[in-house]
Amino acid sequence: MSDLRTRARTGVVATRNPAELKQKIKAMEAQFQLAMPKGMEAAQIVRDAMTVLSTNPKLGTVDGASVLGALMTCSQLGLRPGVLGQAYIIPFKGKAQLVIGYQGLVMLAQRSADIASIAARTVHANDHFDYEFGLNERLVHKPLMAGDRGPAIAYYCVVKTRGGGTLWEIMSRTDAEQHRDKFAMQRDFETKAVKGPWVEHFDAMALKTVIIRTLKLAPRSTELANAIAADDSVRVDITPTADITTRSEEHTSELQSRS
Repeated sequence: MSDLRTRARTGVVATRNPAELKQKIKAMEAQFQLAMPKGMEAAQIVRDAMTVLSTNPKLGTVDGASVLGALMTCSQLGLRPGVLGQAYIIPFKGKAQLVIGYQGLVMLAQRSADIASIAARTVHANDHFDYEFGLNERLVHKPLMAGDRGPAIAYYCVVKTRGGGTLWEIMSRTDAEQHRDKFAMQRDFETKAVKGPWVEHFDAMALKTVIIRTLKLAPRSTELANAIAADDSVRVDITPTADITTRSEEHTSELQSRS
């Protein structure tokens, strides 16, 4: 279904007027509430959205339907945009793109009935760090407690399942840079240089990447699987019960061109 037909079905009219967009967000509070997990308040999502639009005025000039779609996905997942690294809504080629933060993934993993704990850490050059793969795998990380820890050199995630298993993955900074260069979508139009979260929040994006790699080995709830699938998405369907993993056709083509 095309974006145009999707808007016709959902009653969303594209707008690039910031004031009008804020009114639409406020008017959708009841729909956000229908989509949210029990115990969460849609009024908070609306307040978060107002803050996001104030701190990133460019969002007020993109396709308003995609902003509403990103907020609806946040509502369905129970994540707060622009708060504590849970989720971000950023401009992307005239639309709003939802980026799930590593803290959001950690929170969703902690909700899972199959995961007992999850931790993600950054390793610095002056930390004590040692690991070994094979029949007797081990990982030891002792952060330097006094003095300069030095630059970040690696990232890792450890997941413990309720069944007693332990899963972990490590990514060096070089590995993270190679992943960024291959998969980052935010780029300068002329130079093709990477911009956006991978430049502004490199360590957080590296942690997010190693978390996703680890969670792919672990038992995942439907909610967590949906969040991973919806990451970096552009959505214009704002139906509270819609499949959050469905991307706009234009955005799907963009992803396929990078695969």
